[in-house]
Amino acid sequence: MSDSTTKTSDERDLRTPLKLISLWHLFGAFACVVGILLARRSGDVELPWMPKFALQGFFSVAFVANMASSYGVTARTKWARTVSLVVNYLFALVAGSVTLHLFDAYRAIGDLGEGLFQAFVPFLVVGVGLLWVLVAGQLLAKEPTAVGPARLRTAGRVLAALAGVWFVIAADPTGLLSSLADDLTRPLTLGAVAVTVAAALATRFMWSRPVARHFGTTRSTEEALSGLAFLSPNLLGFLIFFAFPLMFSLWVSFFDWDTTNTNRDFIGFSNYIQALSLDFSDAGAANAGTEVLKPGYQVLMNADWFGQHWVIGARDVEFWLSMRNITFFLVLAVPLAVLPALLLSSVLASQLPGMKIFRAIYFVPSVAGVIGVSIVWGQMFDGTIGWINYITDLLGLSEAGSGQGWLTDQSTALLSMVIVFAWMNFGFNTVLYLAGHQAIPKELYEAAEIDGANTWQIFRRITVPQLRNTTFYVLVTTSILALQLFDIVWILARPDVGGPNNATLTPVLTLYQEAFTNNRQGYASALAWVLFIVIFGFTSVQFRQQRDEASAGGLS
Repeated sequence: MSDSTTKTSDERDLRTPLKLISLWHLFGAFACVVGILLARRSGDVELPWMPKFALQGFFSVAFVANMASSYGVTARTKWARTVSLVVNYLFALVAGSVTLHLFDAYRAIGDLGEGLFQAFVPFLVVGVGLLWVLVAGQLLAKEPTAVGPARLRTAGRVLAALAGVWFVIAADPTGLLSSLADDLTRPLTLGAVAVTVAAALATRFMWSRPVARHFGTTRSTEEALSGLAFLSPNLLGFLIFFAFPLMFSLWVSFFDWDTTNTNRDFIGFSNYIQALSLDFSDAGAANAGTEVLKPGYQVLMNADWFGQHWVIGARDVEFWLSMRNITFFLVLAVPLAVLPALLLSSVLASQLPGMKIFRAIYFVPSVAGVIGVSIVWGQMFDGTIGWINYITDLLGLSEAGSGQGWLTDQSTALLSMVIVFAWMNFGFNTVLYLAGHQAIPKELYEAAEIDGANTWQIFRRITVPQLRNTTFYVLVTTSILALQLFDIVWILARPDVGGPNNATLTPVLTLYQEAFTNNRQGYASALAWVLFIVIFGFTSVQFRQQRDEASAGGLS
């Protein structure tokens, strides 16, 4: 059969399904119009203006896309298949999510998990039977006429089937099945199921090769669609769970957003102004305080500059104290987490006996959970039973029985957090440096040894420059983790979180308290964006420095 005959046959077979697809998109456009009208409704279901605006925008875009798809499919335009695929795919996902919600599927999954736990023994027996079948299949592949493996496979199938029946009886899914049957009697649930199935079938049909030939889809377009299809789960997850909350928090930061008050007034940059406002006043007297500051400002610090006494005030003193603390933390914690990792990786990269065991040992802190590690360190820092005090007393570094409260003393609390952070992160940084060591050409070391270079010269002249890119990555990631410090402080500083006397207060902890203790979501969002700008700026400076060094002709 010729290609022209095949093409004519495909077009004849596709004529009716494509008409149905066009009508389906018209139905989708009509549903979007209904959605726009419902979003504008008043009364008991009145929505705040922002969600209402977002819903109307979503349905409007969907309406345009459905109308364009309906026209394009009828007119056989090249772009129609792509638009229709995207629309139907997204409709299937949205309708499927609504269907799962209507079926209360998430609670059902929990019930199923509980039933699985109760019926663990038969479930395990099912696994054993399937394992027998798998092993027997491998043996039969090598010896097809063997009798023993064939009997083993038969026994495995029988065992898995009997255990499966046992599992169903033990799990007792009658309640779950009854709930599903009740849900299927509701018109809304049936409608959601129908839309999900229809959108999924439309997606499958538009993806087929005859449809691709009908619309003249090129190979490059087909490859791009395949790539987007594989990328879509991660892409949609990023948009829904990261990009949207990020943009939503930016929106909220311009409002007086209080979870206890439904009146959320637009206040522009007032939240940012409150967070960043400082006042510098010439006090004249050393004991001057808030009386020399502008109204609404509190004393942040006192300073003697150029022979004069200054009082520095802030509208949000806690935020500026947290920025001071995190700067101190960053300066100490990052070098302690990076430099030992660089030195240790050079030792572990050597061919000395037992190095593989030590590599695993030093990676353990990175694998352990933050909460568990913080609890252990909290016990070690305890002023009464802690090992830190025991060791310092044993070495004569402190008075015996002094009971130094590392986490309750304002002068040592943040330093204790630095030690825990560095200990937790230098193991992972060591692994990164070890990976960088593998990429250094061995010829460089051999040439250096022939030239008579000692160990320090080899490390300084070859290892460090060759690990420049790795060092840059380690510095950036460790700095970002340090600026986002929260979990260690939350565990170690309890019950006085952020204390003593705000000594361990961090920006993330401050915005958390504003959001969930003071219920000031708008102001907390503004603080989050200020911190984001600080992290972005800090990272940009490091990127610029790395680029300048690379352009200067340094080793990379």
